[in-house]
Amino acid sequence: MNPEPPLLIIAPLTDGFDLAQLPWCEAARERISVNHAKFKNMEMVEVIVDAMPFLLSRLTAAETSQRFATARDQAPYRDLPSPGDSAIGIQLGDNLASARHLTDINRRLLLLGQWIGESLKASAAAWMPSRQVANIANYDEIVRQYLAGGRFPALFQTAFKEVRHGYFVTTGLHYFADQEICLTVPPNYRLADVTDQLVRIIADIATSGKIDRPTRSKGMVQGERLIYSTSDDLGHVDIVIRNDLVDTDLAKI
Repeated sequence: MNPEPPLLIIAPLTDGFDLAQLPWCEAARERISVNHAKFKNMEMVEVIVDAMPFLLSRLTAAETSQRFATARDQAPYRDLPSPGDSAIGIQLGDNLASARHLTDINRRLLLLGQWIGESLKASAAAWMPSRQVANIANYDEIVRQYLAGGRFPALFQTAFKEVRHGYFVTTGLHYFADQEICLTVPPNYRLADVTDQLVRIIADIATSGKIDRPTRSKGMVQGERLIYSTSDDLGHVDIVIRNDLVDTDLAKI
């Protein structure tokens, strides 16, 4: 049984829509091949992009609505799709699943979503592990910047919230690293600074792997230090930002 696709492209689809006959945009036709033999129905198809296999699945309007309703109890989505919207789900082929953290593979996955969005005149894209939805114009810009060498799109493929004053937790990082972040910041720490810190840390963990032992690192400003400790199962890393360490403590970093 295939896992749930992490990326959904929201678009109007007819009940009899055949994935194998998807009307690919010109940019996609030059780089995509469709494996018609792998699946025998209209519900799923394998496509190859630059020698990398991806699986596409068709979700009806009812199935699409259910995907969002199921996760809404965990964390509310922003910009929910309209009732009646269908979706195309995109996931990695079996032999890519263990390499989902690799930048080239993640870029191809998001690029494939962009092509499908253009081909079907989609309205939005949703990254299910982070429960984030972007309208299609914003999604296109996210992908464009990422493909041009930009940083990992942390604010789409992950999310964070403040669960109590000065304490933030992430969602979605587990897809790439089997780990989430719990961040504690000093009093009066600005939200913009929290965002900058988390985007930087998330990008590092998502592409380089989980934190697997206690450690320390320098912060973004003079005198700031980050102290890392991990849960027993490495499923969470607790990070405390400190700006009050004495010189003897700083010398240990």
